[in-house]
Amino acid sequence: MHDNDGRSQDGVRVRRDDHVLHITLDTPDNGNLVSAAMGEAIVAALAGLDPQVRLVVLRGAGADFCAGRVSPTPAKGAPPPSAERLRQLVAQPALDLYDAIKAVPVPTLAIVQGRAIGVGTALAAVCDLTLAAEDSRFQVPEMERDIPPTLVMAALCDRVPLKSLAWLVLSRREWSGREAQAGGLLSFTAPAAQLEQEAQALIATLAAGSPVALRACKQYLAHAPAMPPQAASAFAAHLCATALSARY
Repeated sequence: MHDNDGRSQDGVRVRRDDHVLHITLDTPDNGNLVSAAMGEAIVAALAGLDPQVRLVVLRGAGADFCAGRVSPTPAKGAPPPSAERLRQLVAQPALDLYDAIKAVPVPTLAIVQGRAIGVGTALAAVCDLTLAAEDSRFQVPEMERDIPPTLVMAALCDRVPLKSLAWLVLSRREWSGREAQAGGLLSFTAPAAQLEQEAQALIATLAAGSPVALRACKQYLAHAPAMPPQAASAFAAHLCATALSARY
């Protein structure tokens, strides 16, 4: 559930500011742990995006971007769930959330401060652009509990180099913002005191683009890497011509 006037519902605040849709994780008291309801609210906010929206911005309220996920697994003592039930409870909601962000037809920007742990790391990196404070912290610690973080890996495998992904997952070590940028997880870092200034400047730059040009860039980024070179070139020509034709 969401409300375009910026009120928080289900732990998510959604606000439309001209051509920009702002989505804020809004449970700062627990580090913006993502609950099932929050994930559903984000997916709903992204569904049927207004054609005039040129940018989607994802951020977290308070000190942290996102410290992880509210555990969806059954409580201890409950009857053992089947594998299919665990898939429905644990896997599918997370994958639906990541897929919804990837499917946004315009650029997505994550603005990260504080902790981005587990799901938080995935949400930060799954966006097209990720701007983070230099002292932000990234970690995928699931292997400490002997849980393979394949859901987070599914979000990241086409976003970061495999060597970086393997190191992040298997070493379980925390990365600073600068280390995360070096590992390919982030686009850019800024001193914490300048993060909001850098974010607003970037938002203004992106929102100044035309919807057709921004969508063309997004389509190329999404599809060209998997294409043979000749097909990628033909796709580039098609998108460029289509965008230019909209100007006449």
